[in-house]
Amino acid sequence: MHGKKKAAQYRELKKQKGVTLLEIIIVLGIIGIIAAGVVVLAQRAFKAQDISNVIENTNSVRVAMTEAYKDEASYPVPTGSIVDLTKANIAGTTGNDAPIVNLVRMGKIDVSEAFNGISSDAFEIGPSTITAGATVNKGFYIVINGLEIEDCRNLASQVGAQWDYVASGTAAAGAQLGSADPLDMAEGTSASILKSLAGNTLSPTTISAEGFCDAGESDNALILGSR
Repeated sequence: MHGKKKAAQYRELKKQKGVTLLEIIIVLGIIGIIAAGVVVLAQRAFKAQDISNVIENTNSVRVAMTEAYKDEASYPVPTGSIVDLTKANIAGTTGNDAPIVNLVRMGKIDVSEAFNGISSDAFEIGPSTITAGATVNKGFYIVINGLEIEDCRNLASQVGAQWDYVASGTAAAGAQLGSADPLDMAEGTSASILKSLAGNTLSPTTISAEGFCDAGESDNALILGSR
């Protein structure tokens, strides 16, 4: 009788141990799921902050460009490059006529405002014409490079209504759009040009359509024009 009782107790202990192990596995699984969710939420929060900072910086650059060149006959055609510019060297850079360098050196914007936090590159700025056949550059454009498809389209949907020109191009992080000619903001709309001085097709449908911000990897660039 005593032996049977011990055997029964052993079986009960073994059963309890098995249940405890199963419970531990379940709890660990739940913790893993929660941790994965926290990581995803954190990544989304960081990305949202990056996009918010880019929007603020492009607005600062836009105001600074207008203020810096308001008394000039036209916006400049730069020959200097934004490649190799860093937050550490931009303020001391000489011999580079990239507009973003001039804005920093003139004190129109802070060093941090001169950079796209997503690609870590300084903003590429170029001249543009605002009427067909014009030869004087009365407008300018800013390039936000190194964007993933979703980020490029997200930015376009958030800021597109505030700009005179909205288009997409290809420029990975560390690269320029590199157009040698002034941008024509009077050009008609297309799959890649959703807003210009000639028309406006900017909408959720066109932003998410093929042909707009659909370069591979993080090679997308959003081009924003102002006059």
